[in-house]
Amino acid sequence: MAQSDLRQERTSLLLRQALIALVADMPYDAITITDITRRARVARKTFYAHFADKDALLIACIEPLLITLAESISNTDPETLLADNKPLSYPVFKHVQEHAVFYRAMLNEHGSARFILYLLDFMTHNSYERHEAIRQIAPRITVEPMLIAHFLAGALLNSIIWWLKQDCQPSADTMAYTFSQLAAPGTLAALGLE
Repeated sequence: MAQSDLRQERTSLLLRQALIALVADMPYDAITITDITRRARVARKTFYAHFADKDALLIACIEPLLITLAESISNTDPETLLADNKPLSYPVFKHVQEHAVFYRAMLNEHGSARFILYLLDFMTHNSYERHEAIRQIAPRITVEPMLIAHFLAGALLNSIIWWLKQDCQPSADTMAYTFSQLAAPGTLAALGLE
């Protein structure tokens, strides 16, 4: 890797770390580019050389974590819809619990609408992909599969928001099974797998 590439990656990392630290200290909507550049100790023009705006930086902070999370759910059993003998939502709840300070800050009235839309889109597409195997064995699909994915992502995100307000209680394991209990019957019926 060239020296300039290393410098750019280091600067990008400093900016991401600065935003994550600031999110833990103050409402996201109150954070300014100046706050970020001061914390990262870089010039404002350097920020704009890397990111279009604060939300673009925010997405750059969370995207690698979400990709890793999605990859961890890749071994889904199509007959049980379990991954490693747990509901598909278990790794999601576990991830949110591990990053609760961040998600609490972002999924409230001071968070970012763009982040929430990005998260919903990511969850929707991941849900659609994870349910491909079950669609292959579905005898009669009565609801558009992408609508099912949108429904599940929205329900999961709202469950996460509720759970964060409960200080991540009950456990991630319990939340995953509860979410499945709520979501599975309708989803299976829409796929003709009652």
